[in-house]
Amino acid sequence: MTLLNPFIYSRSLAPAEFEGRRLELKKIMGRLATGQSVAVIGQPNIGKTSLLGFINDNNARQLHFEDQFDQHSFSFVDILAIQNIQSPKDFWKHALQPLMNEANLAPMLEQLEKSNFDNPALESFFKYLHSSNRHLVLLLDEFDTLLSNRGLNTPEFYGGLRTLASRSGGLVLVIAARKPLEILNQLTQEINPHGSPYFNVFVEIQLGVLKNDAFDTLLKRGENVLSANDREYILRVSGRHPFLTQTAAAMLWDTYDEGLSGTDLYRSASQNLYRQSRQHFADTWNFWTNAMRKAVTAIALAQIPSLLAEHRFKVRELVEDFDDFSPELDTLQVSGILMKNENDEWIVAQDALLWWLADELRRNVRDDPSFGDWIRAQEMDNLLTKRDKERLGAAANSMLALLGKGSATLIETLAKGFGESVLK
Repeated sequence: MTLLNPFIYSRSLAPAEFEGRRLELKKIMGRLATGQSVAVIGQPNIGKTSLLGFINDNNARQLHFEDQFDQHSFSFVDILAIQNIQSPKDFWKHALQPLMNEANLAPMLEQLEKSNFDNPALESFFKYLHSSNRHLVLLLDEFDTLLSNRGLNTPEFYGGLRTLASRSGGLVLVIAARKPLEILNQLTQEINPHGSPYFNVFVEIQLGVLKNDAFDTLLKRGENVLSANDREYILRVSGRHPFLTQTAAAMLWDTYDEGLSGTDLYRSASQNLYRQSRQHFADTWNFWTNAMRKAVTAIALAQIPSLLAEHRFKVRELVEDFDDFSPELDTLQVSGILMKNENDEWIVAQDALLWWLADELRRNVRDDPSFGDWIRAQEMDNLLTKRDKERLGAAANSMLALLGKGSATLIETLAKGFGESVLK
């Protein structure tokens, strides 16, 4: 029988395909069972949509939590897919669809529609649900995009969500967002200068990289093809980020199908991984704050020479001055971007990110003036002293001299290392 590639990276996972988030699921469902609203926060492609899809699936809930949520109704709303909805009335009409076919709720839903789904009527409705020992769990994916929706980015809408989730007892919210609640509160402060923050009624749960056991379980899908050496390679290039893990494993599988081995195998798989992940890294880079970009740039510039058997750590002093950026470093570590090595030094945990950043610098940094332009384009200029810029510039020039062909040089070095280890 022909073995088909089991790894998925071009879409969110269906509930039957979803695995590896046991602890996060237990935390989230425990909060929902006690009526607490939850914010699932995570960087791009970390698996937020797949997680919400799993929670929304009746069979998945029954399998993992039996009858604990039989009194709950679930409604999944992808905010990206409802950009045409520009009023709270239309939003609630869409969000309450899972309840529309329940005959005993029909009169109240009709009254809700007549009231244009105003907040007092919604509160009465959800209090009625609560009194009937019923709850609606409203799953809102891509919640950040509400900030650009003119009809919903309003005090009326956010204030209504907050009140309904905190007072009615019948509505529980699960939002999935890239930005943490602290930032969401800051971004909505302009429309809410004097009231309580809209999002302080949520329990924030950070979605990070896969735990070691979940990483191992995922790769068992390919145990008939992938070796222990392949596992180490996937760990090295992905840092256990779920999207990068699935992509790297899929590229290795396809490369085996092509009949390649040794250095050729890892070179081809890496080149294909890089092609598939460039947009992911561009999206992630644009999402990061200026301080995050500064941290990753400095750490990468200190790290890349060591990967090429050089030791020119011209920015190591700058990396050691990162005490003021501990929140950013913590976020990057949880997201699997950074980690500490055996020498307790910060390094980039995903080699694939180093490939992207090497090409980004190579395209944009060819002399001192253009390096300064690149720094300003990344909005890092105000975070750097003159000495910092000199250090970064010297490190960038040193790295470019070593790299030659940019990402291709790093990929070739990595491929040779893993290819030769197979022969030992």
